Amino acid sequence: MGFLLSKLLPLLLYPLGLGLLLQLLGLAAASKGREQGSRRRRQASLWLSGTGVGLIWLCAMPLSSRQLIWGLEDRAAALTPRQLPRADAVVVLGGGLRPALPPRQGVEVAEGGDRLLRGVQLVRRAPPLLVTSGGRVSFTGHDPAPPEALWARDLAEELGLPADRILINPGSRTTAEEARDIGALGRRRGWTRVLLITSAFHMPRSLATFQRRSGLTVVPVACDYQLPDRAHYGKPTLGNTLKSLLPDAEALYLSTLALKEHLGLAIYRLRGWS
Repeated sequence: MGFLLSKLLPLLLYPLGLGLLLQLLGLAAASKGREQGSRRRRQASLWLSGTGVGLIWLCAMPLSSRQLIWGLEDRAAALTPRQLPRADAVVVLGGGLRPALPPRQGVEVAEGGDRLLRGVQLVRRAPPLLVTSGGRVSFTGHDPAPPEALWARDLAEELGLPADRILINPGSRTTAEEARDIGALGRRRGWTRVLLITSAFHMPRSLATFQRRSGLTVVPVACDYQLPDRAHYGKPTLGNTLKSLLPDAEALYLSTLALKEHLGLAIYRLRGWS
């Protein structure tokens, strides 16, 4: 139940959930205001509803979402060294794959699938092991999908990595659990340094958590950048500026990703996990 609540409650703090909640509170205040003839309640309803709409609009603007994502991805790029040192293992965090369930013909790569592709690329260049990570995160009854670490291993083998160079971490459902469990795996195997691969927007939280909980020297390798950096984005035009001020579903998604990471990092710090 605690894990379920940890996934559900933040949905009310993300832009869409919080914006809709404010609008519902505004409707309730308006209804009460009409019943009681209260001007103050009617004014409060307008303020609540307007704030809800404004919040969603602001976060759905490409102009806003770019700034939020750049704030995380610029940090990830600065953290990733140009020359990667030798390490005992390449750790690929869960996310970015879809299981081989019908009608799919095999494991499929989604937006964050760059994580596994980058990991396979690095292991091919040097002798360390690949660690695929990710548990089963599902609230569906009798979900037939195995833990993500297993699909990632299967795809890595299809991409040419020998089975004896792949380890799995199938029991971790969160970044904090991945850091703890991979740290324990590393201690059992005598590791001192690992390369940590995850999406750029997720790297600041992941690195801080692994440094705090794994007991290993962690070298960040960011990938899956959502945007080119500011210097390579291009110059604004009138059309681009106007489009950047209008709401867009993809921009709302990117803003939510960024805010989720900031909220997650704040919670992890409060709990002593990062």
